[in-house]
Amino acid sequence: MSEEKQDKERKVTDIVAAARRSGNFKNKVAADNIRKETNFLESLSRRSWPKKYEHLTGRFFNEVLAEECREAGLPVDTFARDPPEDAVVHSPIPLRSSPPAPKTTSAQVGHRSSRPECSLEFTGRLYVSPKSTMEPPVADTVELPRMTQQRFIFLG
Repeated sequence: MSEEKQDKERKVTDIVAAARRSGNFKNKVAADNIRKETNFLESLSRRSWPKKYEHLTGRFFNEVLAEECREAGLPVDTFARDPPEDAVVHSPIPLRSSPPAPKTTSAQVGHRSSRPECSLEFTGRLYVSPKSTMEPPVADTVELPRMTQQRFIFLG
């Protein structure tokens, strides 16, 4: 009896474990309500973000840029980005489509490397420089032999 009185005087309560994020909730209904509330708040913030932070979007920047161009008397598309160039057209390496895939697995081994048009090794010049960039500028007083053709490029 004396122990029960001491427990009542100390007001001992059961220790309730705090809900962890690992998904092991003791109360499944409370966990479901927490998840629903979190999803609801995320959807509210997703809807209100454009109103609050429109100035951070690229569309707003383009509108301001177009307005500044109009005020300066420039065409509206002065600062518009050019479309990217087609890499296939400007590539020094001939790019062709692959041959059809073989029907058997034994024929798949080396079916591209056996064809010369599908080779991955390329020889020849990769960059053709204008002739004016090949010669260093020469001072008027010093006579140096002029380069007629560059044969080697030393790296490192």
